[in-house]
Amino acid sequence: MEETKYCNDYINKKCNRDNCKFTHDENICSHFWNFNNCKFNEKCRYKHIVNPKPQKNKKKHVKNTETFKPINKNDVDMRLIIHDTYNKTNFNEQLTSKDVIIINNLFSEYAPLEIYTNLVNEIETCGIHEDSLLKLWHGDSHLIADDKLEWKNNCPTFNMIIERVKLYFNMIIPDKSTRFNWYKDTSQFKPFHKDAAAVKPHIAKTQNFTIAVSFGATREVSFERDTTDKTKIKTPINDGQCYAFCNETNKLWRHGILQEPEVKQEGRISVIMWGWVDNIKNI
Repeated sequence: MEETKYCNDYINKKCNRDNCKFTHDENICSHFWNFNNCKFNEKCRYKHIVNPKPQKNKKKHVKNTETFKPINKNDVDMRLIIHDTYNKTNFNEQLTSKDVIIINNLFSEYAPLEIYTNLVNEIETCGIHEDSLLKLWHGDSHLIADDKLEWKNNCPTFNMIIERVKLYFNMIIPDKSTRFNWYKDTSQFKPFHKDAAAVKPHIAKTQNFTIAVSFGATREVSFERDTTDKTKIKTPINDGQCYAFCNETNKLWRHGILQEPEVKQEGRISVIMWGWVDNIKNI
């Protein structure tokens, strides 16, 4: 006996073909036909026929919004600020403890690479041989100038940078809280790390703000979240740009300078300062 082929469209009241080749049966329960289920069960007055080609389950709708609850603006892991210094004598914005600040134009009156060239000339002629003055640092990843040696008195450009930053941010910089980093080519880098104030309470009492001023080749600074997934973000820092971050950022994120995939003989010097500013609100 040939199997009856029912018209699916007719059962769902959608068939309007004049010569439909399938059986039109108005006594079939559409709910059972479509879902293999009927709330009336055997009491249903329509026939319960199993659909030989059941409809595929529709894909579950995926919501692109998880919640419509208001977001607390302090419930963040990092706040990014882009700051221009034009026509400003000092930094007077309210900071939060989770801020990262990119500062443009603090040294904009200098020609490209001018400060980098001056720093190289001064460090090479400061009276201390390079073999003694410069030492590999942080896993031999880059060079620093040894702060135990008396080179800063013969490097006026370095001191100018410190003073300008100190005045602009009204920053208290404790003694021996500056550093001269030199990346002589793009293979040199800075491993992910936290500054000392994140792990040493006595230093945290005098340091809630880190600022790095970059001269020379554009390199990318990256922040790595101190969690198991180690989420990373990065941004390029150009000649003359600065980046800074506050105390809670230093605890929540590690930071470093990324190694470039292609080695180029392009140097970068970063001048680092650690100190205290009063306009940071803890969140």
